This record gives sequence, structure tokens and C-alpha cells, in this order.
Amino acid sequence: MRREQGSDGPAYEETTALVQELDALKGRGSNLLVVGSRMPAAHEAACRQFLGEAAMEARRQLFVLADPCTPATERISGGEPGRSAVIRHDAASRSAAAMSGDAAVPNDTAVPERRIEGDLGALGLAVSEAIAEFEVTSGGLSPAELRLCFDSLTPLISEHDSETAFRFLHLLTRRVRTVDGMAHYHLTAERSNRTVALLEPLFDAVIELCLRDDELYQRWYLRDSGLTTGWLQL
Repeated sequence: MRREQGSDGPAYEETTALVQELDALKGRGSNLLVVGSRMPAAHEAACRQFLGEAAMEARRQLFVLADPCTPATERISGGEPGRSAVIRHDAASRSAAAMSGDAAVPNDTAVPERRIEGDLGALGLAVSEAIAEFEVTSGGLSPAELRLCFDSLTPLISEHDSETAFRFLHLLTRRVRTVDGMAHYHLTAERSNRTVALLEPLFDAVIELCLRDDELYQRWYLRDSGLTTGWLQL
């Protein structure tokens, strides 16, 4: 992690503090909200950063895709059957299109994909079951072994009222914490968006993404410590 050019001594201290915070989050698990509008490359880079390599440290990768048109191939490249799983949610309002084939997306990877249709309760149950399967196959998940990517919260927010979305995410983030997992959730919205302010209390940190002069940057807002970083290269 490198600070934007022009940084000095305080920037080094800030980066050191962030690394210490991240080590603590890795030890006890975390839920991270990743925000930024119309920057697929930045979200993709952040996703790779938080997922790590499935083959390293016995990590288990779980992908939750809320948009039926989102290809799974880029996000799960390198994933291994048994160590990686994909859950794709087709909301009730989109079920007809999905069943007609209009929203079908081919899955050309070796990682199995499970489609869930219906309300958020069905999706939450499927995610919990997938985590439980990882617990069984691993003989008990170690801290930070589970890496969950939720891409994206945007359809969820647009199709459900705030209370329903908040309640669903409250249960999901709590489930991740029961296994000391590390989850990140993509939301294509600016940091100042009111939806971000509504959801922020559910997360350990908000990561804001930015693209400047073809370079990708991230800025962290950590809830418990109150630490806010400057712009760091992604």
C-alpha cells in the first residue's frame, strides 16, 4: 500500500496504523463496504486485493452475485472446486426474465454456481448454507479463511426498501463474523450517498475508490478506531 505522491513522515505513520488495523481485522474477521461510482476496474482491483489467492493459506472464496447479468468468470478465475463457490441471486421481480433466458450468463469456470430465486430470506439461507459447507469440508474455518465477495449491493438497494436491506445485511454480516471471515460488499455509489451513510454502521470499514490520471486509489474509513486515511494507491 503506497500513499499518493507528495506524502511525508505522517503519511508513513498513517499507513503503519492502517496495516495494524488490517491485521487486527484479519484476526477477528471483518465486513468491508467498497464504494465508488462507474469504476469497474477499481472495484475489480479492490476485489482481488480482498480475496487473496484461494490456494494460499487454505482460503475459501464465496461469491454472491446479485445481478444475473454479471459474468462470474473474472471474479473467480483461479478458484478451485471445493475451495470456491458462486451464488447468483435472481430477485422475484427478475425471475421471469431469468427463466426466459434473457438474463442468462454462461459460467465457463470449474467452480459450481448455484442460482437462488426469490426474496432475500432465500438468499441469506443459501449463503449461510454455503458457509456451513465450507466449515464442514475444512474441519472448521480459521480466522480470515473465508473470503466473501458480494457483487453488488446496488440491485439489492434498488429493489428493496431500506429497512429490508438493512435487516438482511445485518444478518449476513453477523453470519460472517461467526466464522471470523472477511467479507467485502461492492456498492456503486459515492461516499457521500445517503445509502452509504445508512449502511455504514453495519461495516467495520468503508473503502472509497477513486481513479486519477489512470491510477487507482483507495481511502479507508475505519469505524471503531475512527482512523481515516489519505489516498493510497490500490
